[in-house]
Amino acid sequence: MNRKAGNASRAESVFCVSQIWETGVVACMNRRLTIFVKVVVLVLGLLIPVIALYAYSNQQSVSVIKDEIREMNFSKLVFLLHQMDAQIQQLSTNSLTMINDPAVRELNYMEESEEFSEWKKLMGMVQDHINLQASMSGWVSDITVWSKQARAVVSTDKRTVLYDETMFADQLARGWRFKQDTEKSAFVWFSVLPLSAYEQPDEARMIVRISFSTAYLQNMLDGYKANGNGNPFLYHPEFGVVTNRTADQDDIRELSRFLSQHPPKPAVEAQTVELNGQEFMVSSIQSQSLGWHLVDFVPMDTVLAPINKSRNLFYISTLVLLCMSVLASFVLYRNVQVPIRKLIRNVQRIRKGDYSTRIKGDGGSEFSYLFQLFNEMSQEIEQLVGKVYVEQLRSKEAMLKQLQSQINPHFLYNCLFYIKSMARLGDEEAVVAMSLSLGEYFRYTTRLGKQTATLQEEMDMLGHYLAIQKMRLGRLDCRIEIPDKLLTIELPRLILQPIVENALVHGIEPCESAGLLRLTGVDEAGEYRIVVEDDGSGMEEEAMDKLEQHVMYSSSEGESGYGLWNVNQRLKLIFGKQSGLILSSSDLGGLKVTVTIRKEGMDDV
Repeated sequence: MNRKAGNASRAESVFCVSQIWETGVVACMNRRLTIFVKVVVLVLGLLIPVIALYAYSNQQSVSVIKDEIREMNFSKLVFLLHQMDAQIQQLSTNSLTMINDPAVRELNYMEESEEFSEWKKLMGMVQDHINLQASMSGWVSDITVWSKQARAVVSTDKRTVLYDETMFADQLARGWRFKQDTEKSAFVWFSVLPLSAYEQPDEARMIVRISFSTAYLQNMLDGYKANGNGNPFLYHPEFGVVTNRTADQDDIRELSRFLSQHPPKPAVEAQTVELNGQEFMVSSIQSQSLGWHLVDFVPMDTVLAPINKSRNLFYISTLVLLCMSVLASFVLYRNVQVPIRKLIRNVQRIRKGDYSTRIKGDGGSEFSYLFQLFNEMSQEIEQLVGKVYVEQLRSKEAMLKQLQSQINPHFLYNCLFYIKSMARLGDEEAVVAMSLSLGEYFRYTTRLGKQTATLQEEMDMLGHYLAIQKMRLGRLDCRIEIPDKLLTIELPRLILQPIVENALVHGIEPCESAGLLRLTGVDEAGEYRIVVEDDGSGMEEEAMDKLEQHVMYSSSEGESGYGLWNVNQRLKLIFGKQSGLILSSSDLGGLKVTVTIRKEGMDDV
């Protein structure tokens, strides 16, 4: 008794372990993201926000630096322009001062007939005044005084200058004018008397011409550049550019072409321009004195070089970190994910019933110890399941023998009662026939070597039984329609006899008009069916439902219910739960009992 209890407990343990493993395997397989994928996603989830944050921070830093450079360039450019305009304004003032000089004005009253000594003295005085005026400015300028009244020209130019009536007739204009010749380029300013001479040069009585070379502007541009303040130059849409002496002429030409297409505004302006694949910040402001634009351009690559270097270093470090993370994830995959997959694969084999599966250990990791425990568990389960299976076979065999032993006395009692009745009537032939048929029947049922028989052997035994019943009833008509293919299938002994007996005793015998018994065999795709039906009185629907309940679940419904329950239990025990008996009404008028045998359960017979 204790042994049976122990085996039952082991069976329950195996069932529980199987359920737990099945649940775990299903849960693991339902997870779409493996550990390796999760680690990679985690690494990317950490790096991507850092990269995005750094990119945003770098962008903001570049923007701030550009704004600072723009403001700083504005301030320095405005300061340079103020210096330049102040110097130019000083020259303009010198010109006005010169035309109002008493010695210069006296020339307007000197006649050509004046004494030569007086004229010579006055001309010398004017020469001294213009030389002094020219040397007062930081820039050495050329000053020329033209007097129509005195028909004389006084100049700081060392070259001989002769009086000419139309000397400045085509040059008079307000403001500074740019003059470019083969020798040098210069800016020129004219002061005239009277002021209407700007519009009518013929009326000019006195003209003061002052000029300065563009070299002085270049000096200021060179000094501005020498202090690390960009690459300045002067730009005019008509006259071109005045550059510092160390300017890159290619960049100046490209930028001049750009400015000709996008004229700069008079006010302070800054814009980013891309020239020859390089980005420049261009700042400009117009000179109120000259009308030219003072332009400064700064290559952004040079300014942003430290930030770009830091950015590239960060990206390289991030790439190295990403590669190391992927390598670490791969190592994790090799050492964790692969063993887990191997474990899951072998658990699935155990789930399918392959308890002989084993896992080979890999090195000395924790998984090797886990694999060892798995192998020991698998071996123990295999042994336990083997013991339980053998025990189930023994229990099944004992139950079959018990059920079969319950059927034999039941049939024997009926036959003995019949022989007794025939003996009292003196019917010796019936007694002999019954005795012979009964002997053949028991010879068949008492074969202990094999508990199964072919359907052909069952039909032969059933023939003896029907011969006895036909002699007893006298009105029995048997119709057997079973294909030859079905006669070779293996069945437990005494499967059909209790069903036929039930049809005779409870269907045909109580009804005087009945006497037909039909056996039909059917071979379908997934099952065999043997149908036993009679033309007896049949059963009401309520009575049939009650009989069916007892056949399926209980054996306490008299002889009829007991015999059918016995056969149904044996079929289910051997061929599976889908096999068994089906009760219904026959088109002959009586009861129809269908024996269903699933083909997939035939392997256990």
